[in-house]
Amino acid sequence: MSAQPFLLIAIGGLIFAAAALITFGTSGYFGEQGLLRRRLSGNHTAAPTGRSSAPGSIVIDDTALKQFARFVTPKSEQDRTAVRTRLIRAGYRNPSAVRLYFAYRAGLGLGSAIVSSLFIPIFAPRLEASLLLLAVLTATTLGFLLPSFWVERRIQMRRQAAEEGFPDALDMLLVCIEAGQGLDQALNRLSYEIRAANPTLAQEFAIVGEELRAGKDRVLVLREFSERLGVSDISAFMAVLKQSDEFGVSIADAVRVYAAEMRNKRVMRAEEKANLLPVKLALGSMMFTVPPVMVILGAPSFIMILRSFAGMEQ
Repeated sequence: MSAQPFLLIAIGGLIFAAAALITFGTSGYFGEQGLLRRRLSGNHTAAPTGRSSAPGSIVIDDTALKQFARFVTPKSEQDRTAVRTRLIRAGYRNPSAVRLYFAYRAGLGLGSAIVSSLFIPIFAPRLEASLLLLAVLTATTLGFLLPSFWVERRIQMRRQAAEEGFPDALDMLLVCIEAGQGLDQALNRLSYEIRAANPTLAQEFAIVGEELRAGKDRVLVLREFSERLGVSDISAFMAVLKQSDEFGVSIADAVRVYAAEMRNKRVMRAEEKANLLPVKLALGSMMFTVPPVMVILGAPSFIMILRSFAGMEQ
């Protein structure tokens, strides 16, 4: 009973913090949406400021949200850049993605603490104060780490989609180049052709086409393209394109050779997974077959032994 006043004060503080977090986040979100609409309705020839920001920078237009972001975002530019890179690889390119990421972590942590503090005593009224505090801390930690797990899962899904669809994208790129298009036009056309088959690569190639049309250096664009996906095969292909451009080698020949190599690697990965399938099936069969058989065979003998010992005691 002595822990109830402290628990009530903690719950009240968590509710106040969560309400403040939701208020600041909502106001900042609608403020940025209004700013975006004003920019779109204004002069279209002006360069957007969101794309000109450096990697890892945080664009904050709302004053209250700017003050709040000082408490939830890292102070180091290096840490912000690392988080920004992870979010870009996960597909989140909003200029305020870093701030929203840390706001979600704080909000989910506070929300999990509030929910666990309110509902655990209802379902377990006789739980000790130490165990209740441990359960609340565990729920808070899980809520705080949930956005990190989500971002990491998104990175893995996008990387897998890029690895599986890149050989087909190279074949389409080769067709466009052999049809007489330049590399820049072929990359732009590729983003439209593979949109239904592989949205991840289509989106990335569309960004490459836009940056090339804007006059950005091709080597820098290709390097950033490989860094956004984080796939070693794509990074190697970007190096091949760079060397072909520097030494005057036919890009069509380079793409043809690398596309054949990528198809072979995809077949090898499929064969590797197929070879692991019997081992996984054997482990599953042993796990779900042997214990029930042992129970069925040994249970009658075990019951007879127990009855024999009970008869001996009488």
